[in-house]
Amino acid sequence: MKMMITSTSNPAMVELRLSNAPVAIEATGDVIADLNRKGNWIRGLEVLGSVNQFSLQKALASLSPEASAASVQRPQNKLTVTYDKEADAGFLYLPYPESVQRASQGDPLLLKCSYSVEDESAVFGLDGDGALVFVRFKVPDGEQLDSFMELFGSQE
Repeated sequence: MKMMITSTSNPAMVELRLSNAPVAIEATGDVIADLNRKGNWIRGLEVLGSVNQFSLQKALASLSPEASAASVQRPQNKLTVTYDKEADAGFLYLPYPESVQRASQGDPLLLKCSYSVEDESAVFGLDGDGALVFVRFKVPDGEQLDSFMELFGSQE
């Protein structure tokens, strides 16, 4: 399955679907998204494993996480995952459509983090083996959903 990013407007939610596998359990956790100065979602999602309901390391294992963020190219052209065992934190670097990659060459601030938003009650869908199927999180009040999705809304 190709990774999909979808949204709903009432309430404003974003879902990053990584697999078509049936969801065996839903758990809550902490997700941080970085935004640029225009309020666009950039880079990807930081997922924190400080929740006792599931193993983040196991959930990310099927995505073949890289050992270090230093090896990740930016902007991304494919989903790349890193996992930091000491922090029990992962990062899902999301692919940008080719059109966004071209636009970022003319406006490098499109890819520069200005501030971060957090959802401490994000929902993680896990399959029967504990692998991550989806991450669903709230768009914070004050953020425009259309702008928040702009960099990822037209996946190519």
